[in-house]
Parts: sequence; structure tokens; C-alpha cells
Amino acid sequence: METKSLWLWNLGSIILEQSSKILPKYYALFHYMTNDECAIDDNKKQLCQQIVSLELFLNYFYSIYIVSLRGALRATNAKEQKANLKYVNAYIIEGYKALWGFTKHNQSLWGQFIKLYANVKNTEAFDKMLEEITCALKEYGDNTITDKDERCLAMHYQIDKNGNPQELLKLDEITIEKEQERYDQFRPIYHKMIDCFVKLIDYYLFKPYRTEILKIQPILPELNLMDQIVWHDKINEINFAITKNIEAQAKSFENCKEMLRKYPLVFKEISRKYKVDLSDCKELLKSTEAMLAISYFSLDLCSILKVYFNSTIPLERNIALSRMNIICHSIIDRVYGYRDRRGSYWEQYITKPYLNMELPDGVVKIRNVMESLIASNTYTQEKRSSFVHLKKDNYIQAITYLYSNNPLVEIQNSEAIIKILPEIQKAIVGVVKQVDSNIKCSYARKNSWIDENLKKVAPFKNQPGVKSVYESLLLLKKGKIMEAIEKLNDI
Repeated sequence: METKSLWLWNLGSIILEQSSKILPKYYALFHYMTNDECAIDDNKKQLCQQIVSLELFLNYFYSIYIVSLRGALRATNAKEQKANLKYVNAYIIEGYKALWGFTKHNQSLWGQFIKLYANVKNTEAFDKMLEEITCALKEYGDNTITDKDERCLAMHYQIDKNGNPQELLKLDEITIEKEQERYDQFRPIYHKMIDCFVKLIDYYLFKPYRTEILKIQPILPELNLMDQIVWHDKINEINFAITKNIEAQAKSFENCKEMLRKYPLVFKEISRKYKVDLSDCKELLKSTEAMLAISYFSLDLCSILKVYFNSTIPLERNIALSRMNIICHSIIDRVYGYRDRRGSYWEQYITKPYLNMELPDGVVKIRNVMESLIASNTYTQEKRSSFVHLKKDNYIQAITYLYSNNPLVEIQNSEAIIKILPEIQKAIVGVVKQVDSNIKCSYARKNSWIDENLKKVAPFKNQPGVKSVYESLLLLKKGKIMEAIEKLNDI
């Protein structure tokens, strides 16, 4: 690693180790202050709750953020690095939205805290520090360094509902330099807030209520590395398999990207030159878009699996498991759907050639895996929302889920999805072949325009450049659209 990357890596390790101690401690303290046995004075209880709540939020949010950055720093493939980097921006947006609220400052965690603090404070010792944080949060938003579209693609694989899979190409523009800049801009704010809340908690809680607080027992289960023992002897083998899959899917993604860049231009040129309607060929582009998305799903899931298997920090491993849950939930939703199949790849691509026909074994296998994953009850909208949206109360639930992850189930389900995604790609290739066959039949029936153009170019067919055009027309006459396009590409 470069010097700065190594520094970020080591700093991330320190922060995660600290958060591993802080989260259980303040989670128990937060719940203590919400029950009837709490000994804190009523006029100070709400303020103390908000202080502890913000301390919890900062440590949880920043830990997720750091895991994303560390995953990118240790990536061995450019696509793997970008898959991790996109969450840096996504969680900065979620964290900043919860803290500052963009346009709804009064409803944000910070806005509500400042309003309450102004009413019940009994010292001005922290006023300057709080004002500096408020100014820093505002200035960060004014710099507009975040990217909402990237965030939506990271969390939903689309910008808008029913978005085009080609939107995922935007994520290919992410760079480590840009995300380190986001980190550099937000890091000072985080450290100011942490320093401030350490002092606030000491003043308003630990000094006046130390005896009561020392009696509080942890209520979250302890995170340990017992799950790592299960995989210990196979770590190298697992890493090798995941890395090979990342390389294969990265190549597939690039191939789809090139096809989506090249083919629309070729279709347009053929239509213009020969006055022919190639609207049927759009089905081929849609299938390529689906292949692009499937490749990206696999890259995303494999990248977080590598984070999990290569970490020795329990908190980092559990954050990786939480992200696996988000990714798997989104893949199932896009590929198959939870309640119905409408708009899913299952409806649009996988079963399209088999209307009123018996499904082949490969497609039945896809259905069985998807149904099994849904039946496992591992993926719920409530859990996903808690992990994705860091708004008020959500992060408390997310921490609860974080400490109750089932590593074996999450890994087994992720493995099942990784294995079935190539089968889905094969099914989509089958659709492409069917569409191509339909196009061939269609153009074989309506090729009078081709005959007219063949007559025009026949006298010059041996001249440079004309020969390829002539041969492409012959292929078009036979309905071999894709072969004709490849021939034109030789010009």
C-alpha cells in the first residue's frame, strides 16, 4: 500500500477497535435511560438520552464507513475496489442526512440536540465547540461533495424505480482519489464531534451519575471470531475462488459495457444507410443490459465476501455480514421479486422464451434457489431499511441486528446466490439466442430492400471497403444480423 493508504488502513483498524468497545457500552446505557429504573433527573434525562444516542450513531455510522474504505484499500481488482468505494459516498450521504438533514435541519439529530441543549444547559463551556461543529456540518453540505445518484445505485442498483441497468455504468467512474477526498472532508467533523461528546458525556452523565452507570451490564451479545474457525482451513481456497469469480465477472461487465457502447451506433448507422427498421434489435440490447447487471451483482457480493473472510476484527466482519444482507436482498428483489414476479428479470428475460411451455431444468433450478432464499426469512424489508437508512431510531435497530447476525446462514445464502448468478446469465444468453432467431426469421421474410442495395453495390463489390458492405448485405439477407454487424465493424 502507498503511505497514505497504509495510514488510512491503520487508522481504520484503531477506529473499529474503539467502536467495538464503545457500541455495547453506550447501547446498554441508552436502554437504561429509557426504562423506569433510570436514576437520572427528569429534567436532564432527555438531554442525556440525545447525547448518548448521538455517540452511538457516530460510532456505528463511522464504522460502516471505515469498513467500506478499508475494503477498497485492500482490493486486488479495480472493479472490486469500486464496488467497495461506492459505499463510502452512500454512507456519507446517509450519515450526513441523519446528522444535518440537508434542508430539514430542525428535524435532524444535530438540530434536535442543539435545540434541546440550548433550553436545559447549565454551562456555557461547550458552546464554542458546538458552534464550530454546526458551522462545519453546514459548510460540508454547501460543498456538495456527495453524489445522490451514486448512493441510489449503491443501495438499490438503480437511480429511479424501474431504472435502466445501464445506470450502473456510472459506478464505473468512481475513483479512490475522489472517495479519499470525501473522507478527508468529513474526518475532521467526525473527530470534533467525538471529542465534544466525550466531554459532554463526562460532564452530564459520568460525573453526577457514576455510581449508577457503573452498575449497568452489557445487553448485546459479545462479538467473537468463532465463525472464523469454521472457515480457517479454507481461507486461501475461498479467497482464490472469490478472486477468480471477480476477475471473470469484471471481464463480463467490460464486454457488456463495450457492446452497449458500440451496438446502438452500429444499429443507427445500418438504419440510416439502408433505410431499414432495426427496432427488433433493441431486445438484444435489453438482454445485454441484464447481463451487465448480473455481472455487477456478482462483483458486489464477492467484494464484500472478501472483506468478511480477510478481516480479523469481529465488528468489521459483522458489518460485512450486514452488507451481504443488503446486497442479497436487492439481488433477489431485482432478479425474482418477493411477492410477485412483475418487472423482475425472471419475467423480463429468464422465462420469456418459455411462455406456456415447461421450464428447462436450469431455469427450474434458479426458481428453486430463489424460493429457498425467500423462505429462509433472512431478508426482510425492516432489516434492510435499518441497515440502509441511518435515520432516527433506525440505527438503534440496525445495531441490534448487527449483533444478532447469523454468519453461517448469511455465508451459505451468499454462496448460493454467487453460484446461481452464472446460471441466470446462461438463461439470459438463451433469451438472446431466441430473440436473434426471431429477428432472423423476420428479416428473411422482408428483405426486398436488401436485394435493391445488393444490386447497387454488386458492380463495386471487390473495391476496398465495398466488399465488407456487400458481404454484410448477404448476411442480412439470410437474417444473420449480429454477423452482419461484426462484418461492418471490420471496415
